[in-house]
Amino acid sequence: MKKFLDYFEEYVCALGLVVMTILTFLGVLSRKLPQVNLSWTMELVTTIFVWVCALAAAAAFKTNSHMGFGYLTDKLGGKAKLAHKILRILVIFANYAIWIWFGSQMVMGQISKGLVTPVMATPGWLIGLAVPFSAVLTIARILQEQFGYDFGRHIREGKA
Repeated sequence: MKKFLDYFEEYVCALGLVVMTILTFLGVLSRKLPQVNLSWTMELVTTIFVWVCALAAAAAFKTNSHMGFGYLTDKLGGKAKLAHKILRILVIFANYAIWIWFGSQMVMGQISKGLVTPVMATPGWLIGLAVPFSAVLTIARILQEQFGYDFGRHIREGKA
């Protein structure tokens, strides 16, 4: 179970990409068969794409492989490097706090208005939920990466 939690984003993203590929193929194939209507596949692919992108951001932060200012960070040393690291984390946390706040407001609005997708009539909040969910997960993964923990197990010695 711990391994699943450690690689949750990667598993969901991999499964999402496989499902997206299959659905896209079926959607294209259905265009050649007049008796088959699979127009709903594009809506589902779009929904899965939103979730894959949101979860991939959390996965990138978990391994510290996101786009960043590596050049600047590499040039700094000592206290300046530590200050930059702390400032960077604070800015990222502030950004994701905004995501959580406004994403939650968006989801609540979608629920209260009863918004649904046009083709499948899926509740719109299922798509919007990707924003606050991924923000919370990203913050957790940043903390996990910064402090070197792998769901309760310290994985890097000397990391504060």
